[in-house]
Amino acid sequence: MTVHSFQPPRLTVKLSLGHKHRGWYLIFAYPYRTLDSREIARLDTSGPLKTRGVWSTRPRFWFDPHACSGWEADGETLLDLLLSPAILEPLFAVVDHEAGYSKVEVLVPEHKLAHFCEGCERWEAAGDAALRWFMVRSSPLPSYLCPACHSHDWFGARLQRSLKRTLSICC
Repeated sequence: MTVHSFQPPRLTVKLSLGHKHRGWYLIFAYPYRTLDSREIARLDTSGPLKTRGVWSTRPRFWFDPHACSGWEADGETLLDLLLSPAILEPLFAVVDHEAGYSKVEVLVPEHKLAHFCEGCERWEAAGDAALRWFMVRSSPLPSYLCPACHSHDWFGARLQRSLKRTLSICC
């Protein structure tokens, strides 16, 4: 399974959706040599203080009404661009509106989101033929390590768990 990528109307580049450190980001699907960062815009905001929550198995967040990519047409918001019917697989569904904010539900499954490595701090690319990244913390927004960082971390973490088990048995 690979990272989901999409192409908004009027653009020739492919984009992806991902999260890091509890924030949601619109990123370039592939690394480009001329860019310092693959991140285009942070999509989430704290939103209104009063939140009316409906339980869902999919992640939800308040979409930042001021988020922009620079590709929006006059009078169009980034959310309008990302909800465009020209994007074949929808990314979001708007589930609530309050005080000028829109709460969206992410429709892209977790295994198709672009993952951010907590070790080397780089994003997974849509065209990676390598193994998918490893989940290291399961929470509403899981954390990941790339295969290289996971292999470096693996032995130390395994040794630490073995020592804890040994010490708890001995004492």
